[in-house]
Amino acid sequence: MRKRAILVVMLLLVAVFQVDFSDAKKSSGETCDSHVHLYDFTHATDGFEKLIAAMDSAGIDKAILFGMPILKMWSESDPIRPEYYMDTDAEAYYYSATDLFLARELERQPKRVRDRFFPFLCGINPLDKNAADQIERLIQAYPGFWRGIGEVMSRHDDLTAFTYGESPRANHPAFLAVYAVAQRHGLPVLIHHNIGSAWRRDPIYLAEMEDALQKFPDVTFIWAHVGISRRVDVPTLPDIAERLLGAYKNLMFDISWVVFDDYIAKSEESLARWAALFEKYPDRFLIGSDVVGHWGHYKETMGRYDRLLALLRPETREKLMGGNVLALMRRAKAAR
Repeated sequence: MRKRAILVVMLLLVAVFQVDFSDAKKSSGETCDSHVHLYDFTHATDGFEKLIAAMDSAGIDKAILFGMPILKMWSESDPIRPEYYMDTDAEAYYYSATDLFLARELERQPKRVRDRFFPFLCGINPLDKNAADQIERLIQAYPGFWRGIGEVMSRHDDLTAFTYGESPRANHPAFLAVYAVAQRHGLPVLIHHNIGSAWRRDPIYLAEMEDALQKFPDVTFIWAHVGISRRVDVPTLPDIAERLLGAYKNLMFDISWVVFDDYIAKSEESLARWAALFEKYPDRFLIGSDVVGHWGHYKETMGRYDRLLALLRPETREKLMGGNVLALMRRAKAAR
């Protein structure tokens, strides 16, 4: 009964307060996007000039930025050139050059642009135990540049099926070696790891992620999309998320992409349920766009969160809008 009363109060608040990123900037600190891919799945991009314009239009000051670790093939049999990994049945492959392209492009920008981004490196093959050495070489090649590792791809619905090689998992030996590098350099790890499959409704892959969290308690893991992807339907997700946050102090959740529309904002009741969880753990959630190389819908994508922000206390709202990203980056030393 008490929980229902809290939900009703939260729903009423939506009608009273209208919050968006642009207005909130007037009374809060810097706003941040926790999830931006500079490139799409063909490694095309609209570039920094348009990205900065899109961020400005949405009231976003800074962003965590990374490349695209998997590319979609343009197969001889394809009737079209695919722009997205779901466009055709062609396979995909891991692409390590993405980090070099991102570093080159960001370093070419003026300081006022560079200062708005926290670059992460992501171009690893999570099945290759050489991945950890590759990251070390990139850190040595760009000392003081990288602020984190990610978005690295573990289990990822159809993308996993399209990509050459066995299915990755969050506790694969190659990934464990990557986490050891992250621990050594004090870098957070942003990982996409589906909590379940596209067919079953139970979290059959949850144990893999928990194993990684347990083995590396000193590494901050940002679990992208709360473990959700297309057609991944786990009805108990809010309860699982709450249990995990209580059990693992090194876990944060990124609520970008489909988890927001399909779970968090699915109904007013679900929105209030998740808002209560954000209030319980205000330091553990990040808001992001998950745009991939193109910024035409950036403002609308970030604007989706307005309904959620209206339910939160000002101090919680400020943390989700950017405070948590900034605090995370303060804790994470630039790798040298």
